[in-house]
Amino acid sequence: MVPRQTERRTAGAEAAPAAARPGPAAGAAPTEPRPAPAADRGALDALVRVSQMLAGNLDLETLLHAAMAAAEQALGAEACSILLQDREGRRLTFHIVDGPRTGGLAEATVVIDDHSIAGWVAAHQEALLIPEAYGDPRFNPAYDARTGFRTRSVVCVPLAAQGRPLGVMQVLNRRDGRPFDAQDRELAQAVGSLVATAMHNAQEHQARLQAERLATVGQTVAGMAHCVKNILNGLQAGSYVMDQNLGTDAPEGLAKGWKIVRRNMQTLSNIVLDMLNFSKDRKPIYQACRIGDLCQDVAALLQSQAAERSVTLVTSSDLAEVWVDEAGLRRCLINLVGNAIDACGKGGGTVEIEVGRAEGEGRCAIRVRDTGCGMDAATRERIFDPFFSTKGGRGTGLGLAVTKKVVEEHRGTIRVESTPGQGTEFVLVLPIEPPEGAGGTARRGPPAADPRRPEDKEPHR
Repeated sequence: MVPRQTERRTAGAEAAPAAARPGPAAGAAPTEPRPAPAADRGALDALVRVSQMLAGNLDLETLLHAAMAAAEQALGAEACSILLQDREGRRLTFHIVDGPRTGGLAEATVVIDDHSIAGWVAAHQEALLIPEAYGDPRFNPAYDARTGFRTRSVVCVPLAAQGRPLGVMQVLNRRDGRPFDAQDRELAQAVGSLVATAMHNAQEHQARLQAERLATVGQTVAGMAHCVKNILNGLQAGSYVMDQNLGTDAPEGLAKGWKIVRRNMQTLSNIVLDMLNFSKDRKPIYQACRIGDLCQDVAALLQSQAAERSVTLVTSSDLAEVWVDEAGLRRCLINLVGNAIDACGKGGGTVEIEVGRAEGEGRCAIRVRDTGCGMDAATRERIFDPFFSTKGGRGTGLGLAVTKKVVEEHRGTIRVESTPGQGTEFVLVLPIEPPEGAGGTARRGPPAADPRRPEDKEPHR
């Protein structure tokens, strides 16, 4: 009968080996998941550790060293090397070598062909497992002779990302003495894939940085050319005025021409100083500075410029002394006060330089405040960009960029508050004492005596 045949088939299926069953019978208790073998768990743990060691590392050299350590740790190997492929795709170079007695390999190269292990892997883009190195004709014992290292077993895998070959990774000798096996080769391939992806990301990052540097160089050259062109025009105008008045009884004409030439020479000097300060990384040379006197010095230096625009300069200080790079801070104040005078325009105004303690222990605040034209939000967003200027041909666009750089070298901050038509305030917040570990030089001892007469130390108004 058909029903009985069906029952017999069902019974036969239940008696079949477990591997042949499609699943548990209806109503049967669910089976516990089969635990992963210890070897699988170990490989997974190793890949997680490799990912953690490589994650976020965009410096190629640091990345390659981390990759070597990760590969050795994951595979329990005695030594590891990474060979990078040249642009022509003809040779491999030992870029990173780690392990005992590896001297002399850093300069070695390998031809990409079938006559070496690394060359074969690079040529065929396939992983290679060699349990007995000296039994494989592609193994070159000359490397062991050169280093004194004894190679027993080798796993070599290609490094490639986005379809582009990058090199190969070789792992030598298990530390437990056993030869590498197929499972080690699979793990090495997985590690190599992670390493190659990280290498690709690092190279792409470096390429972007290089492109940004080139763009910055182009911007710098264009900005410098524009500034120098304006200065040359000014020098030509001044020299033309002087030429027209040479040999005449018009000394005022000569004085006018010379004033134009001198102003443009000063502008050229400012550009050179700003370029040097902006382009060169330097550590502040800390020394005790009478900050109030420094502010008065800057005001005295710019007094004639302020007088031409009917601008009053006022200085005040609640602090006697701070430790700063005096030359750098002087340059910052000259830039800020000069900009403040220009912002007041020909209608006059007031520029204040005020020094006091800032919020937070051991910090001072230097405020440069004007009653000038102010800035809108779009201008405030760009004022610290190199070569951005609101002065047209009269500005270099480097003064505020240099000021920000100097302040940050002091581990300080700079901020700006401005309202169109109401004026602007810059606030520099700096440590009063040299920060620990700041580097540079701290010149201890009393500050130099001030050579000015007492009457010269009155605030400039």
